[in-house]
Amino acid sequence: MKKILVITIVPLTLIAVMLTGCAGKEPGVITALATTSADERYPVWSSDGSKIFFKSDNWICVCNPDGSNRERLAEIKEPFVFSPDMKRVFYVKTISDEGKVICQAYVMDIDGKNQKKVAELALEEKYVDDGGYIGSTRGPMYGIQKRLSWAWSPDRTKLFFTKLEETGYTWVWREEPGKWVRYKAGTEPSIAVVQWVGTEQKLIAKEHENTAWIWDLNDNELRFVGHLSYGIVHYLPRGEVVWSPDGKYVALPCNELSEAGATEQIYVINVETGESKRLTSFVGANTWPVWSPDSKKIMYVQVPPKYWWSPGMFNYDEGSDVWVVDVDGSNRKQLTDIPKNWEVGDWSPDMSKIAYLSWKDPDEENEIWLMDEDRSNKRLLAKAERVSGHGWSPDGTKLAFVTYELRKDRDDRDIYVIDVPAS
Repeated sequence: MKKILVITIVPLTLIAVMLTGCAGKEPGVITALATTSADERYPVWSSDGSKIFFKSDNWICVCNPDGSNRERLAEIKEPFVFSPDMKRVFYVKTISDEGKVICQAYVMDIDGKNQKKVAELALEEKYVDDGGYIGSTRGPMYGIQKRLSWAWSPDRTKLFFTKLEETGYTWVWREEPGKWVRYKAGTEPSIAVVQWVGTEQKLIAKEHENTAWIWDLNDNELRFVGHLSYGIVHYLPRGEVVWSPDGKYVALPCNELSEAGATEQIYVINVETGESKRLTSFVGANTWPVWSPDSKKIMYVQVPPKYWWSPGMFNYDEGSDVWVVDVDGSNRKQLTDIPKNWEVGDWSPDMSKIAYLSWKDPDEENEIWLMDEDRSNKRLLAKAERVSGHGWSPDGTKLAFVTYELRKDRDDRDIYVIDVPAS
């Protein structure tokens, strides 16, 4: 059975354990919601905080926050999202068919009954690349979110995704004057992706236009939203596309290439007007955007690059920091600054507190910290090995978080719950 060391100053309401504070006492111990070998992840709280829904292997499950009354609800393999009332499940199936990707949107009751296909969309199955640029990956034409879920609108009536198309321009790195230079295709002599001239290195990358699209499920129509950025496809941006809680905006990381170098920046796009705005300017990676509950701010992670030409190759010796910015790009502030540590955070429902993970090595001990919104009153909540995410209960009194254990055949994930001290 896995055990988590918890540092707290209030009684835990989970399983009866030895409880202590932070000053000179042994830490308390709590257990997971269940001690199974299943891969359990993606905890989602019910609106009243009385239940936790999650995925266990290929099953939707539910239990009480203390792990009792555990129940299997429906079997499903596809990534899914819940309706706001937690009574239905939405998901997308994709089928490859003669150069096309057929996307089928489904809804069903949370117990697996009344399954219904609500819309179907055919997309061209095409891949784009950067011509072999160092560190490149062959990227899909459409930025469809397959790792966790599609980018569903809060009311589950729309799906957001991006599209990449070559512009006909290429970028070449020039040692003198030390910047990227943009060329129209055919005007620059054909060169190798990496060409050594003495001790100089020449790099070349194709330029792509990144545009935003929405699939309206009610009308089963595809709608162009607007332009996002010009960039390269030498890696796929990290972090999910995320809708604002009020449904008016979408935030996402986008690759961008300019004379200064290759970067990953956070963009926000108004889904009605198509107006887009770049919120960050750091030459490196700005990623993992998270909306504030009032839809007015975005929290994100800033990571310095290992090389000037690739934000996708992180400088792991430097770590990352959590920043926050208003939706109009103003009031940018740094929230964490632990040298050589990595951090990622999230707001409490009332925005008075921020919980964040901090680690030096993801495969070693992770720490869960709590601080007030103004960065004051920092305190350590828990230590655990390999924490992969956390989520607040609706009333802000608890945190659910996921740990994972590396195994030969697959990872074993478990869900834990910890009380959050009021002060």
